Amino acid sequence: MSTIKRRELRRNFLKSVIIRLDFQGVLESEMEEIMVSVKAYAKEKGFSKYYEKNANQVDIEVTNNAMPESIETTNRVRYQKVYSFIDEDRGFALHVSNSFIVLSVNTAHYTPFDEYCGIVPYIAGIFKDKIDFFTVTRFGIRKINECLIEDKAKIREYFRPEYFNYYDGLKDLNNIKSNHMNVFKCGKYCVNLFTNIEQGTLESREVYSIRLDIDVYMNNSEDISMILNEKAKQDEVNDLIFGIFVSLLTDHFISLLTSDKEFNDTVIMGVEEND
Repeated sequence: MSTIKRRELRRNFLKSVIIRLDFQGVLESEMEEIMVSVKAYAKEKGFSKYYEKNANQVDIEVTNNAMPESIETTNRVRYQKVYSFIDEDRGFALHVSNSFIVLSVNTAHYTPFDEYCGIVPYIAGIFKDKIDFFTVTRFGIRKINECLIEDKAKIREYFRPEYFNYYDGLKDLNNIKSNHMNVFKCGKYCVNLFTNIEQGTLESREVYSIRLDIDVYMNNSEDISMILNEKAKQDEVNDLIFGIFVSLLTDHFISLLTSDKEFNDTVIMGVEEND
């Protein structure tokens, strides 16, 4: 298997990045002062749209095992106020509540990690400065890559069959969906790795959606505090995700993603040139 560095990638199929911090609930009465500073920072960072809603009304993509608090218990729903900031030009959405901070990055073109990785740590610093006992409980970075392949027999030419496969024990099968989940630890980091193949249609053609969902997180408060304060530790998580990502691809696909030649492969759809 090829070993490459991120800077060697000329193109990608990254569709979404989610950075999330969870912490022990802050009193709503304390949020007013906190949000004055958060709003000023968000405006400075280019978030031009702002709205407030209860958590059960806000569609927030979140990391696994870290859902926002909108819990139905004994026929009663507990609501949570969420402050949301949107930067449509860059595809950034920032959601802040009294128990979590979520930044999602959804763009048509690759956005370097350095352009957004400091946003959640900075806002966490605002909470820490204004709350005497600010206790973090979980920090995670999640990246979702997705592309399309029309011929299912070609999937294994691009993705390693150990992680992407479907049942083929009978003749004349029409495979609809295949899900694989791996949960493991790498040093102090916990990893949820989801790989998925799902049949769908595109302009009346049958295609297969290939999805790589890599979620790396930690739930030790001391380690989280360190990662929030040290850019090098954030880069460490990002590098781990990249290493997992590369390990899922075949050498053929890696060569296509790193080649200086024009990308003209017609088998795979959804690959974008890096700016």
